[in-house]
Amino acid sequence: MMFAFEEAVARELGTMVREGSRLLAAVSGGADSTALLAALAALRRDLGFRLFCLHVDHGIRPREESRGDARWVRKLCASLEVPFRLVSIPPGRVVKTARERGVGVEGAARLYRHAAWNREARRIGAEWVLTAHTRNDLLETILMRFLRGAGPAGLAGMPRSRGRLFRPLLNQDRSAVLRYLTERNLSFRTDSTNGDDRFLRNRIRNRLIPVLDELFPFWRRSLPASGETQGLAAAVITDLARSRLPWERAGTGVLTLPRENFFAEPEIVREEALFLAADRLKAEGQGAGEAGFSPDRVPRRGAGEPRREVIRLFARGGISALDAGPLRIEDRGTRVAVLPRGDGVYEAGFSWLIKKPGRYKLRGFIIETGSAGGVEKGFFARLPLVLRRNFPDDSIMVKGRMRPIKKALDRMPQSEYTDIINAGDVEGTAAVIGLDQKGPVILLRREEKPGRPLFFFSLAGGADV
Repeated sequence: MMFAFEEAVARELGTMVREGSRLLAAVSGGADSTALLAALAALRRDLGFRLFCLHVDHGIRPREESRGDARWVRKLCASLEVPFRLVSIPPGRVVKTARERGVGVEGAARLYRHAAWNREARRIGAEWVLTAHTRNDLLETILMRFLRGAGPAGLAGMPRSRGRLFRPLLNQDRSAVLRYLTERNLSFRTDSTNGDDRFLRNRIRNRLIPVLDELFPFWRRSLPASGETQGLAAAVITDLARSRLPWERAGTGVLTLPRENFFAEPEIVREEALFLAADRLKAEGQGAGEAGFSPDRVPRRGAGEPRREVIRLFARGGISALDAGPLRIEDRGTRVAVLPRGDGVYEAGFSWLIKKPGRYKLRGFIIETGSAGGVEKGFFARLPLVLRRNFPDDSIMVKGRMRPIKKALDRMPQSEYTDIINAGDVEGTAAVIGLDQKGPVILLRREEKPGRPLFFFSLAGGADV
């Protein structure tokens, strides 16, 4: 007798798995992965594949609980006659990685988990790594990415397969999982962190989704349809970016393309081209692996994803350079360049993004939004505002003309400036700030048209800091 759940899994496998394949099931011991492992074990003889199991202990939960999960999965595998392997990450390492790289604990755990999956898949010669993500996980992921401001590719949700990763339960609701476990009289483990609302996914699952179910019962059907539409749009945008804006190698770790070609494309295509450059640099910097991550190790410090809002700021034009997460993006006059933001590059290319009004202490001086009093120590600009070191080819609008900043500074009386900072918004340089021992000095201001809604930024330094 084959259960309905097993038939559904068999249909998914039928298009991806051939006789003799080796499959690695990623099993946490929760309801979804327990159901997946049991269904795969029931199907392996009829479909002719070999099945293996990997359990990853991330070392982020109480030791007895995580060890209990591992023992439980090991016992389940023994009862199903499935080879079992345990990978244990030293306690504290995931949390340390999250802190060092500025990502959430769950995000850091995911990096270690993917690396473990790929190592084990290579070791046993597995064709696919199977995970137990369900339709519920898909919905939660789309909501998470929407709230974080994702673009079309992010809003498409989870793909059914990527690289060697395959999700055969993506069309199954969690209710089908629980029904199957009841039919098979199978128990499962419950992760204590599932109730911890410090994690965004848990807040969405435990608080937001019940409200959506109550007020908008149709959302479970409409959201995946919207995600599919976003996926189609993302595919078109990616194809355009790849074909029209191909990146060229320009030395170790540097990609460039013609500036004229870059700014001739629609803004969304420019954004995608920058993300493609980020993916390429990330993969090349850490070894060849699926989906931009190394199969051998966790990505190095600073290898997180660039934020779309920062990528968009550059793609709109008018900014000659900025730091975007792990990347440095530069407008070099005739070329646009993307390179990894190593410690040396970051220090040589200081950059600070100010997104909202407030008071900020930066490199020995204070900048804050306020009234237009004391204009001699302030300037007008839009938000977001980027502060960075001035570059030789920077220019500023003065008396109706774009004038090279370097020439203007060369004509000024020289002082003991420790740094020259460029303050720019989407329209270009708004001000040039000199720093000396007494504090900040406005060296140049952009000529502004009257009546435009701008913020006034005032400066203080020296004894004021």
